[in-house]
Amino acid sequence: MLETRYLSERALRGERSWRLLRYLLDRGADEWTIEVMALRDTLAPFADAFEDEMAPFERQAAPRPMWDAETRVVAVRPVRLWTLDERSLTRLRSFLDEGLFHSPPGPDGWLENLAVFRAGELVLGVASHEGEAVLRLTAREHAEVTALGTP
Repeated sequence: MLETRYLSERALRGERSWRLLRYLLDRGADEWTIEVMALRDTLAPFADAFEDEMAPFERQAAPRPMWDAETRVVAVRPVRLWTLDERSLTRLRSFLDEGLFHSPPGPDGWLENLAVFRAGELVLGVASHEGEAVLRLTAREHAEVTALGTP
């Protein structure tokens, strides 16, 4: 049974965020989504580069449970999906080089609200601007994540 725990941006700073994503990958997480943002009617080279780089990993959009930090509710909605594997994780990291919450809006485009899934179930949901995340794992997995240094 999955238990829900809430994390702050402070808990996932720096290498901790990448250790957590690596852990989730090693425990069967197989897909992810993120919102690719751009200003209307404006060229967005950062967003375009992200989409080009991630094209080989894109899956068909599908309904997935997504977390809303404001309401603290997980609700199913259609999202774009990408395969989570070693290569996509490495490429994702190059776009989120300052961590999972790094999403400064700007004219070049930006990324926000990463979510990671295992067999269609939400295991990690990041609310970028709110500085919060939800982690849905078994009690044993939560203990293992804590041992990795994620408070």
